[in-house]
Amino acid sequence: MDGNKKTMATPRILVIIPAFNEEKSIASVAHAAAAAHPGIEVLVVNDCSTDTTAAILREEGINHVSLPVNLGIGGAVQTGFLYAWENGHDVAVQVDGDGQHPPQQIGLLLDAMSRNGWDAVIGSRYARGNQIVSSLARRIGGGVLGAIIRLGTGQWVSDPTSGFRAYNRRALEYLRRNYPQEYPEPICAIELLMNGYKLGEVPIVMQERQHGQSSIQGLNTLLYMIKVIFAIIIVRIRRRR
Repeated sequence: MDGNKKTMATPRILVIIPAFNEEKSIASVAHAAAAAHPGIEVLVVNDCSTDTTAAILREEGINHVSLPVNLGIGGAVQTGFLYAWENGHDVAVQVDGDGQHPPQQIGLLLDAMSRNGWDAVIGSRYARGNQIVSSLARRIGGGVLGAIIRLGTGQWVSDPTSGFRAYNRRALEYLRRNYPQEYPEPICAIELLMNGYKLGEVPIVMQERQHGQSSIQGLNTLLYMIKVIFAIIIVRIRRRR
């Protein structure tokens, strides 16, 4: 081997797990994520949980940040992005703490992002249309949001509310400063596309929640959609200015 040739460094990968009152699943999710792919580091962002989440993280020796106030999913994930950026990580992967996102499929996101030259990738449960793990109302709502994103950007996103995602350092540089605080998943998708970032999707198989239930269901789905549509309109107006 030529000693003057440089070997490509293994990318540093940070899995960001936002957690609010996830005492029943956080340890298993964090440990599964750490074992999912070579070189993975894990950061749990404890969003001021009121249960024993913080105590479990300490007892299990899991790398974590505990926020002094509840920031919501947007603030918790952005905290992870800031950590990843400042600590020199090349890729950040978002995984929910409720056990729905399968850590063993993180490699699918990373491989697809690298192979296609994407700046970000969404793990989509609907990309092949063969998995039903959410309510009919949520699937219809996701379809409507996907259509709105296509109208605004020209690109179809099949699962805009999925929080199972990966971002490269170029996307991190933007998101650490501009990550949406409300309805972050669909707004983030349209923000990235409108600002020239390459976003793709890869089919994944999500798991049933280990506990609890989604807040986006029933009438909440309609309210969520209405709020997101208005937020997207504001994004479009701001972009034109």
